[in-house]
Amino acid sequence: MVMVSAQLTGNNYFAWNRAMRRPLTAKMELNFIDGTVSRPPTNTDEFRRWNRIDSMVTTWILNCISKELAESFMYMASSCELWLELEAQFGESNSPMIYQLQREIGQVTQGNMSITEYYTKLKRLWDELLCLAPAPKCVWAGCTCDVNKAMAEVTASNQLIQFLVGLNSVYEQARSQILLLDPVPSVTKAFSMLIRIEKQMQVSISSM
Repeated sequence: MVMVSAQLTGNNYFAWNRAMRRPLTAKMELNFIDGTVSRPPTNTDEFRRWNRIDSMVTTWILNCISKELAESFMYMASSCELWLELEAQFGESNSPMIYQLQREIGQVTQGNMSITEYYTKLKRLWDELLCLAPAPKCVWAGCTCDVNKAMAEVTASNQLIQFLVGLNSVYEQARSQILLLDPVPSVTKAFSMLIRIEKQMQVSISSM
């Protein structure tokens, strides 16, 4: 059974990890990989049940790893051991990876892509960067400093600017109009506005 569309290749660990957790949660088997389900004593009914489910989860994970990588994990003793080994090998969040993502985001332009393709590419990079370097948050229950809201607004503003900067010059007027709006829209709202403009332009061209 293949649970995610993109297999783990090593370079996509963080996106793959998030994608894998969703179906495992839906199947109520996430506790097998996070270590909250302990291995029962052998030669018991509990062990036989645990072993059956754990083997199934291990198989699911291996089926979602590229063939070249999967061969080196075939002899893991449990799904938890496999999951921890994958995290140890590919899950280290480090500065070079963050640097590479920041650089790639800064170099993305629309080019020959549609508005949807361009936005989707940027959003994937933003989400991956957020996994590697989450924004700092205040965790005090009685917090009144609004730092979480402020950080979210900074992130949203940066994403909007990055999205607008990479647009093709044909959207120059639309870009200027969006930046003059008060309040400035979210990047999702700007994306929706540009989708409508793109469709209008396509209709105008086809009617010529």
